[in-house]
Amino acid sequence: MSSRPANAPNASEDSDVDPRRSPPVTANLGQACYFCLAEGSPQNPLSRCGCLHVWYCNAECQKAQLSLHRKFCSAYKAVEKNYGREILRPFAFVAKDPVSYIVTNGEDLDECLDHVTTFITSKLEEELGRPLRSAERNIVGWEPRCLACGLSEMIFRIMAQSRNEGPPYPKLKPCPDCALSFYCSDEHWAAVKHIHQNRPCRDGYAGISQCQLNKFCSLDAKFSQVMKPGSNVGEFCWVPRRILPAWSSLRDLTWSDYQSDLAQAFSSYSSYGHPFLNALVRAASETLSMPMTILWALEIMNLGDISWTQKDVLNIHVLGAAGLELLHIEVFEEILHRVPLVQTLKLTFIGPALLTLTGEHPIMNEMEICSQCTRTGRKVIFDSYATTYHNYINDQGSQFERPDLAVAFNSVCGLADIESWTRSYHALWLRGIPSIFTAYNFEEAELESVLFKGAGIQLISEFGPRPNPWGSQLSKIEPSAMALFFSVNRWISGGFRGRRT
Repeated sequence: MSSRPANAPNASEDSDVDPRRSPPVTANLGQACYFCLAEGSPQNPLSRCGCLHVWYCNAECQKAQLSLHRKFCSAYKAVEKNYGREILRPFAFVAKDPVSYIVTNGEDLDECLDHVTTFITSKLEEELGRPLRSAERNIVGWEPRCLACGLSEMIFRIMAQSRNEGPPYPKLKPCPDCALSFYCSDEHWAAVKHIHQNRPCRDGYAGISQCQLNKFCSLDAKFSQVMKPGSNVGEFCWVPRRILPAWSSLRDLTWSDYQSDLAQAFSSYSSYGHPFLNALVRAASETLSMPMTILWALEIMNLGDISWTQKDVLNIHVLGAAGLELLHIEVFEEILHRVPLVQTLKLTFIGPALLTLTGEHPIMNEMEICSQCTRTGRKVIFDSYATTYHNYINDQGSQFERPDLAVAFNSVCGLADIESWTRSYHALWLRGIPSIFTAYNFEEAELESVLFKGAGIQLISEFGPRPNPWGSQLSKIEPSAMALFFSVNRWISGGFRGRRT
């Protein structure tokens, strides 16, 4: 896919979107007001902007958002008017058999939608004279479309106008269960209903369908507003304060193991009930997936040898670090809390993207940790290097310290900077460094696995490609696609111990 929903815009992204936050998927799919995020209902239906891409709950919200939305709205209308034929062209194949594509040719339809989204994005940027901001990209990518044929209400309008037909134009109806997927006719709904509501979604977990994942996405959007109004889904960060008495294998544990700790830590929210507790678990898994993936990988890498759990210093290298790791660095304390004999956790974050956060010169820092760990002399130290991993190794020279594990979270190494990443994982392999790579979804994991094998790297079979048992359960709807999701560290692309071991 060409893009994913972005995080909240930076303060420098001032203008056509509310700088406080990037609205959640529910607002982009017409189930909540784009300004105040209040949900619509049969009694209080949402009104829609003439561009067909933004919804409001009342005139006050529309007026409040108008100054922010006006330029983008005008640009979208201009693109629709001036490039309608080009927007329609990729859909030519749909008319041949419109109800079959999600069933037999879903990838073809996704490719078509990705092409259209990329084209519209480029033309919008030409109209506006600047790159689209995060919230604007989300509007384009999350445009409601029929599950069977991929057509949106804007496309229906363009089609009708190309035939010199006026309104009314066909309208999409939301799934009556999740309200985040759509259909344009009863015929198309009959073709996709069972798949949508009952077939396990490949990018989900525990056999959950697209419909159920959509419902979780809605609940998670509500959760983020309860916990931190104005925030984006995925900004919640929590670390258990308990310290386990001894290391315990993760093989028989799941995210449900955190329910009791979360229920205790957020007991003031108990009146919200079990769905809220489940949302807490999903939200917590977003950042906790980093330390838990590290611990799970170390357990598998060491083949039953638990000596790594008794080291004075546990040394972890994080490759391709891009900000999330440093912004939520406190979650790595969970490693100390689960491995109580380790005295010092040393984290080294390495990645070119860190230049904007840390500058060129690394500084060793000590993280503030819980009082219980502090009293016993334990600590977490970390430094960062704004460079590639193979350059980091060369720069360190004889001072290079072989880590206990190198991990690349959501590296996208099969889609971007392929040559540079190839040099880095070759360096890992040749130096015998235990390593693991994660991915957002199955497609990326499979592609990266093929690249590893093509480079002559011998992968450990238990590392897949496969779903990560400690991947985030906070699923997000993939833009420019009909039935795809992605999650932080959701898949394992591959893992290896290195040639020298």
